[in-house]
Amino acid sequence: MNTINTNTDWTRQCEAEPLALSAAIQAHGGLLHITDQALITHASANLASYFACQPETLPGQVLPAPLAAVLQPTLATLNKAPGSRVELFDVAMAERHSVDIVVSRSSFGIVVEFSAHDHRHIPIQPHSLLMRTPSSAQESLALHQRIVDLLNGITGFNRIMIYAFREDGDGEVLAEARNTDVYGSYLGLRFPASDIPQIARDLYKKNPWRLIPDSQAASVPLFSHSAAAPDLTWSDLRSVSPVHQSYLANMGVRASLSLPIMVGAELWGLIACHHAEPRVLPLKVMRAASQISKHYSLLMSTSVAESRMRLIDRLDNVYAGMREVISLGGGLMSVMPDIAPALFDLFSASGLAIRLGNVWAHTGDSPNASALEALSTSFEQAPGESIVFIDSLARAYPALGAMPVAGALAIKMHTRDDQCLQVWLFRRELLHEVQWGGNPHKPVESQDGQLGIAPRQSFEKWIEKRKNYCGQWLQENQLAAKRLRQLLFELFA
Repeated sequence: MNTINTNTDWTRQCEAEPLALSAAIQAHGGLLHITDQALITHASANLASYFACQPETLPGQVLPAPLAAVLQPTLATLNKAPGSRVELFDVAMAERHSVDIVVSRSSFGIVVEFSAHDHRHIPIQPHSLLMRTPSSAQESLALHQRIVDLLNGITGFNRIMIYAFREDGDGEVLAEARNTDVYGSYLGLRFPASDIPQIARDLYKKNPWRLIPDSQAASVPLFSHSAAAPDLTWSDLRSVSPVHQSYLANMGVRASLSLPIMVGAELWGLIACHHAEPRVLPLKVMRAASQISKHYSLLMSTSVAESRMRLIDRLDNVYAGMREVISLGGGLMSVMPDIAPALFDLFSASGLAIRLGNVWAHTGDSPNASALEALSTSFEQAPGESIVFIDSLARAYPALGAMPVAGALAIKMHTRDDQCLQVWLFRRELLHEVQWGGNPHKPVESQDGQLGIAPRQSFEKWIEKRKNYCGQWLQENQLAAKRLRQLLFELFA
């Protein structure tokens, strides 16, 4: 067993996996890939379970007449945009049992997916979606919990979580519903960004759900009359990555369901559902779960938009007052003591230093003169960087030694008389513990020479004590910094 020294190779392997071009599907359904002219290009090896056929003979043929009669109305009206889909329920397939069918547009054709129809139906009661947009942190937590409780009842999965992506890319469990026989809780735990690589996040953004009824089941190959693999980006049945299979196995998860939480056009997080045993959900239940996910996404989108508007109003008020103080006070350096309290409050900072040309002024906590010069010179020479955020000065500038502050925000510009203006806001150290789901820094390992690199083995709570770091710089800080630089530019450029 060889040990890899960093997670770089692990991340690289995850991102390089051709997830949408696996040329295989999961075993709980069957798949055809056809052209717009109804010519079959690919067929899964298990299609005989869904209609009378010999799957290996289908590629290169047109759709069989009975199947064409069922699909033709849908194919004629399917939108041309990739990802467009139509769901058909309880379709009679001659001597076979009735099936559910999902027809979706791929990049180079049409994907037709079959699954056994289940007459059980779990309708969403109208009152279950009567939820209001949260306007506080407490209301947000209550909404998260209501969603996981609701989906726990609908899906029957024994652990449901709201998994939110942090601004640094890591994930954090904000709410959890679990059955009494489920061991351990992930509530409040953080997971490294590499657990869900960007290539997987992009797929989550494009699909209403991702169901894996049995992560350890063998995949089903696709027969084809060409070497080209079909694009399964929008396929419900796309096979499971071997790396993800190992990840779920290490978590003790056999079945999983992931529902995207979209805020605007961005993936805000996932509703992650886990089950210790194989579990298949019928298409109607999947649609019901997706409806809840979309409603929840809408509420969170509205909440985020309202929070941003409140922040913009606050920035307008703060910077309008600051503009007046600077304009009437005879210059930025002379009014620094007057504007510092507002900046400290806005950025949760405790120190301010301003450099204009070769002259420094500072108030509150800040590094000594030589450290300020070193920081300033490094920032001035950095090409293309007008705003920087540093969460650990000790990590970024170890040669500067101990400092009374841990993090910094810096803004630079050139004034109308071509002097370099720099504004530095400093934060004190925030000693805190990060509770991880497993040790995120543990080297990943090669297993039996098969996968090359495998995910960590344990997801038990692992506590990291962070020193020499300030509190996390948030998107609201980034917006406030951009608006501050804009104000300085309008006044001095």
